[in-house]
Amino acid sequence: MGTICMMTNCEQKLTPGMESQTPGFRDERIDSVKFWLVFLVIAAHVTMRKEFADSVACAVLWNWMNVFIMPLFIFISGYFSRKKDKKDFWPGIWKLLEPLVVFQVVALLFYGKPLTIKSILTPWYMLWYLLSLVCWRLLLQVVPDKILSHAKLILAGMFCVSLLIGFVPFFGRALSLQRTFSMMPFFFLGYFMKGRNLYLPDKYKPLCMLFLTGILAIASLFFHHRINDLYYATPYQSIHGAAIRMISFALAVPMSIAFVNVFCKPKWAARQGKMTLQYYIFHALVIP
Repeated sequence: MGTICMMTNCEQKLTPGMESQTPGFRDERIDSVKFWLVFLVIAAHVTMRKEFADSVACAVLWNWMNVFIMPLFIFISGYFSRKKDKKDFWPGIWKLLEPLVVFQVVALLFYGKPLTIKSILTPWYMLWYLLSLVCWRLLLQVVPDKILSHAKLILAGMFCVSLLIGFVPFFGRALSLQRTFSMMPFFFLGYFMKGRNLYLPDKYKPLCMLFLTGILAIASLFFHHRINDLYYATPYQSIHGAAIRMISFALAVPMSIAFVNVFCKPKWAARQGKMTLQYYIFHALVIP
């Protein structure tokens, strides 16, 4: 992602079986996936509107989408992130902070948010992702390569932190702290997967579709209300929140793999996928 690693002009090209990140080229498959992901993000926000508060179908779809949408977004962010020289690093950080500041001001001025220290420090709506991405990239930049070489230990520790952070009552929406810590493992999982093939042979595509459909069917049978712990935005509502997070983590990876391999082909989607940052940011003005 350029401005947002998975949502802007990341000039990368992946080759089958071996992802080579050659400047000047794009991977249309990833662009296609990005388009469908941002489409589902917008759909998830539509289902949250009060008109659909009592809809079981919307609740089921919301639960299904939130298991893997943001983990996959964040994974691709990490996949295309790298350490940079200072002169290249800070302009990239500013490109994330600029829309964050602008739209936070818009929210405070035009959407009736009270002007308090808490409201100023709490990212509005979808802006939490920009702030969290800044934090993850800053962390990646400052952690020594010697430590980053222990990928398995780092990931194991981060997933433990992600599970435990839900018990910390004062880490909530302010500064996007809860989401930053909760979803950080997916960013670094993507970073450590850099250069590896993300695609299965086409013969497995029907199985991937069947798997995604099967999870949706199970959700429709057992989960008829919105599972708020899938927000990752606030501490657990009960001890069951930790179990829900563990289950969602276990499902997020295979569902993401299946989604990437099902929705990685159409060229028209790839063209739209180059503009997903605009879709992501501006849809909040249309679907408040």
